[in-house]
Amino acid sequence: MSKSQKSCVKPFALKMEDKLLQFLGIAWRARALIAGEYPCLSAIRADKGLLLILAQDASTNTADRLQAAASYRSVPYVKTRSKAELGRAIGQSQRAALLVTDRNFAKKLEELARE
Repeated sequence: MSKSQKSCVKPFALKMEDKLLQFLGIAWRARALIAGEYPCLSAIRADKGLLLILAQDASTNTADRLQAAASYRSVPYVKTRSKAELGRAIGQSQRAALLVTDRNFAKKLEELARE
């Protein structure tokens, strides 16, 4: 590999053993995820959400608001990973919240998040 080719290599790659982040990427490409605080909140209020995934480092206000809406609508939620990791998993910038809208993806992601 020449020097110019080495400089093009991206420094970040998902760990192969992190199945949750890989599965989030697949769900995103299948359009089974909604990303971001306000889109997730709107979708929960419209009864479209099946599983809420919150970042561990989400602000208290954001987490409280989304957890209250999810609890009111009986949407299960899990707190896992960081905002940066969740965003990278779906190929976006940092995301504090992801909402799963597909039943099968929700079931599998909840299993993976609770491991």
